[in-house]
Amino acid sequence: MTTELPGRRGGRQRDPATDTAIIDAVLGMVASGATLTGLSLVTIAKQAGVSRNSVYRRWKTKDELYLDVLETINEPRPLPTGADTRADLAVLLQALAERVVDERASSMLRALNAEAATFPRLHSRYFEEIVTPRRNAMNHVLRRGMERGEIRPDIDLDLVSELLVSPLLARMASGSTDQLDPERASRRIIDLVLDGAAPAPS
Repeated sequence: MTTELPGRRGGRQRDPATDTAIIDAVLGMVASGATLTGLSLVTIAKQAGVSRNSVYRRWKTKDELYLDVLETINEPRPLPTGADTRADLAVLLQALAERVVDERASSMLRALNAEAATFPRLHSRYFEEIVTPRRNAMNHVLRRGMERGEIRPDIDLDLVSELLVSPLLARMASGSTDQLDPERASRRIIDLVLDGAAPAPS
């Protein structure tokens, strides 16, 4: 996985290759069983083959580094076209499914959930800056589906959104993703959930 980090912090121009090496070092070590707590910036620098100063110039704390790692594995949020509810949901859900089957990405997310109490600020920022915008995008698609009459008006859209993502998150938590096809799984989940949320035939 190669990466170019978002320009959240100012300062002199950063070398994308060094950023990539550091991010990849974190992902590789976590996928191999390292904990977020157990890693140090010095260890990460050594694994990445860069100087300690290269890490410290970029990230003053592990929280800041880990947040950039999480931004990297999430990648840009896909943009639904607005033409079809199921197709729009498939665009969003498939992006999540692709992250779930990525061993390094899912390992990082499992580590974050397991160590949420140790990194409460990181966990909170992850949900605020990454999870919430994606949840809002899915709810927006569902709301359009309700306005089109494809979803019952009495349905709790937050619950529908949770039902859509829960099977994938359960697979990620268990680590049983080797047989998961992102496109097929996403469409099957959408069909099952939206069939249950559809208005009764008149």
